[in-house]
Amino acid sequence: MFNIQRTKILGSVASILLILSGLTACSKSKSDTEQTNTYHQNADIETITPNTFYQIAHEYIGRVSSKQFSSLGFEYGGKVEKVYVDSGDIVKQGQLLAEFNTELLTIKLQEIGASIRQLQAQAELNKLNLARINELNTKGYSSKQNLDELETEKKVIKADLSRQQAAKATIDYQIEKAQLHAPFDAVVSSRSVAEGEIFSSNQTAFELIKQSHHEISVGVPVKVARDLVIGEQLTVELEQEQLSAEILVVGKQVNQISRTIELRLAINGKSSFYNGQLAKVKIYQKVAQAGFWLPISALTDGIRGQWNIFRVQSEKNNLFKIIATTVEVKYSTLDAVYITGLPTEQQQIIVAGVHRYVPGQIVRNSPKIPNQTAKVGNAL
Repeated sequence: MFNIQRTKILGSVASILLILSGLTACSKSKSDTEQTNTYHQNADIETITPNTFYQIAHEYIGRVSSKQFSSLGFEYGGKVEKVYVDSGDIVKQGQLLAEFNTELLTIKLQEIGASIRQLQAQAELNKLNLARINELNTKGYSSKQNLDELETEKKVIKADLSRQQAAKATIDYQIEKAQLHAPFDAVVSSRSVAEGEIFSSNQTAFELIKQSHHEISVGVPVKVARDLVIGEQLTVELEQEQLSAEILVVGKQVNQISRTIELRLAINGKSSFYNGQLAKVKIYQKVAQAGFWLPISALTDGIRGQWNIFRVQSEKNNLFKIIATTVEVKYSTLDAVYITGLPTEQQQIIVAGVHRYVPGQIVRNSPKIPNQTAKVGNAL
């Protein structure tokens, strides 16, 4: 009887152990399955490299001016006979622009010519008389007074002849200067002379702007001018056209009104310019501070107005753990920021879609094309 009961008890215990063993196996299998099927969200993770400096792009408005701007006028007054060019015309060096009426000067020239011929005749007669007096003097038939008178007359005629020749040269010069010529290849900026006008010597007839060698004058702060050197190339924008300009002069005088230093730039290129046209000069200021360029999409809000980024720490099975890090934004462009607050070594961060993640989350890397804005950034 006792053996029968013992057998039943052992059978019951064996059944219970078998049931427990089955339950344990099912639980373990279910746990393994759940672990295998755990979902990890993809993240756009990139490696960023530290920089030792960043550049700030400054833009200043300057003015285009011709290297040579000339106001032309006649040296002498007179009546304008003919005007050959008008405002906006392109002229070549030596081209005739306008001329005076020279009829009166021509008449004066004829009068002077007649006086010169008369003096030349008197000089010839004086020469003959001197020859006769000298001949008579050798024979003792002439007085020394007559000889002195003829010698003096000779000197007077010579002086008068020189005076008339100088007057002729003056008239010739006035006739030559009655024509106004272009001193260089230029554009006629303005015309202030008209045909038939009585023009004085102190009036401006034309304003000319030289065709080539345009310059840009622009004022920049002292701290920016201090880092510029003569010969440095700067980017200039004229009517949405990008050009290169070379620094010719860095001024040494601070403007008392704008408190800026004047720069003179020589424009490189064959584009047409207008005197007084506005130009945008771009200058990069280098700031020596270690940090990182990031896409602006890598930033997320932190507490008390601070900025955070999501760094990632490598885990097993190509997984990454998110770590929130507070950073300081030093400079911002249209699509990138320069930040500090990280160790100066390569870092792996999430560069997009940061609103979908939380610190401590485990994610997978979803590699994409590297974001170039994380290296340089585009200016605002």
